Amino acid sequence: MPELGDVDPAEVRVALATTAARVIKLVRSIEKPEAPAVGNWNAGDVAVHLAHVWENLTALADAKMEAPLQDIETLGSLTEALVTQEGDRTPAALADRIAARAAAFLADSSPLTRDAPSPWLVQGIAVPRVALACHILSECLVHGHDIARAQGVRWTIEPAHASLALMGFAFPLLARLDPRAMVDQQRTAGFEACYELSVRGAGHVFLLISEGAMTVAPQPRRRVDCHVSAAPATLLLLLFGRINQWSAILSGRLLAWGPKPWLGPKLRHVLRNP
Repeated sequence: MPELGDVDPAEVRVALATTAARVIKLVRSIEKPEAPAVGNWNAGDVAVHLAHVWENLTALADAKMEAPLQDIETLGSLTEALVTQEGDRTPAALADRIAARAAAFLADSSPLTRDAPSPWLVQGIAVPRVALACHILSECLVHGHDIARAQGVRWTIEPAHASLALMGFAFPLLARLDPRAMVDQQRTAGFEACYELSVRGAGHVFLLISEGAMTVAPQPRRRVDCHVSAAPATLLLLLFGRINQWSAILSGRLLAWGPKPWLGPKLRHVLRNP
């Protein structure tokens, strides 16, 4: 029986090395750091955050840092504070910082194992080293998208890389978090549904949302109400709030069917980002 987070560590290492090289080149090429990127961040802010991602997540993986958060609710305020306090925002300097941490992490002979969990950002939550690598991968893919849009340049997300970010990090983390952490409590009042969420070419997970809580598992706990099939990059950007689901539905990159297909578009509506 497959388990959540069951990804090939060798594939993760190659994907992370490839994506790191792309993101370093992208950050170094930033010409308009003041260009709006995502939320209240400009392109320079996103580049700063990416440097922090590489520095902090690799420190966690190497057991050189303890989890800084008591709960997921404070993640947003922490990242905002770190970005605001950053002194050197020169794209070249930020690219050098990312390159240094990427080189050290990828040169480490320690295997990206599924065992020997490392602390994650939230106290009390531990994830395998390979999951931290997939977390870094997801940040690079999504924030590379943010910077590229702000600079008016092309940024592609390989389906295989998005699949690793989802199957190796996003879904396993959702299974470890407080079941209510990523669910909008007001929108799920009286709401109950079981979804099969398929990542095309990669696998699937089952989400059960009931009474404001969500469980994530490799097998269904009851009859599935709605099957959702998504292109990997589309699902990654959708979960991170970067794209509108309706354009994905119209283009066929996001499909729903089953006994209650109308529940498909509601899934993103009841989930929240910290």
